[in-house]
Amino acid sequence: MAGALCLTDRGNAANEDFVRVTESYGIVVDGASGLAGEPLFAPRFATNAQWLSHVVGERACAELEGGASVDDALERAVGAARAELETAAGVALERMDPLAVPSATLALAAVKGDVVELRGLGDSPLAVLMRDGSLVVVTDEALEALDARAVSLMALRDPGCALSGPERRRLVDDVVRANRLLRNVDGGYWSLDSSGDGLAHARRASLPREEVLAVAGMSDGMWRAFSEFGVAEAARELVGLTPGRAHEIVRRLRELEASDPDLARFPRLKRSDDASLFWIGL
Repeated sequence: MAGALCLTDRGNAANEDFVRVTESYGIVVDGASGLAGEPLFAPRFATNAQWLSHVVGERACAELEGGASVDDALERAVGAARAELETAAGVALERMDPLAVPSATLALAAVKGDVVELRGLGDSPLAVLMRDGSLVVVTDEALEALDARAVSLMALRDPGCALSGPERRRLVDDVVRANRLLRNVDGGYWSLDSSGDGLAHARRASLPREEVLAVAGMSDGMWRAFSEFGVAEAARELVGLTPGRAHEIVRRLRELEASDPDLARFPRLKRSDDASLFWIGL
């Protein structure tokens, strides 16, 4: 078995994910909109998060294809994003409102000779199916815990689920804002943004290629199909994923999201989210 595929499906007003795959690397960058400020790159990009994911993603791919190491590719991509952001904002990054600075999660796998290198930031999981049948899932437990707490508080503040989904989500705006201020600080969580501060804290692994059957990276909006929504079992699907099957998983996910507009059956912060995935079969 060998091959590669990727997909992305918009779940919000603008798709803020970037995804690309070749037989030697795959990358997902899932942008998180700032909670303040206006879009700086319209009409080129609908949101600053969309800009960040695409600028970092495109530059990282170009660097990898030019022979750069994984870490050098990411550092150069983030450096380019910082320069563009500061030019557009007309102010140094350190002086910007932290709630206005876009950030992103990252899932990257690169096949380098006899090794599969993994890098991850935030809650975009990397799922690795080993030849012995085991599945290794690498994600950010700290960020997932923060989101889980916000979801729990949403239920406590509307125990009877009397409100609509958007109304319930607004009940925890204060929690979401407080969580965002924990980005890239000790005791908080590490993510990809234009400062580059999170890169040194990225999850890292180097696996022998001969032991890996397949590897996939996903945005959290895609991973929910394999986790809380229970659409599919990751270990079974990653054996030989096809484009048709991947799109079927997303189609079923969207059906379940639409069936629960009040966020009650499947507690979550967003009714729907951008769903992106890359898969490399080795």
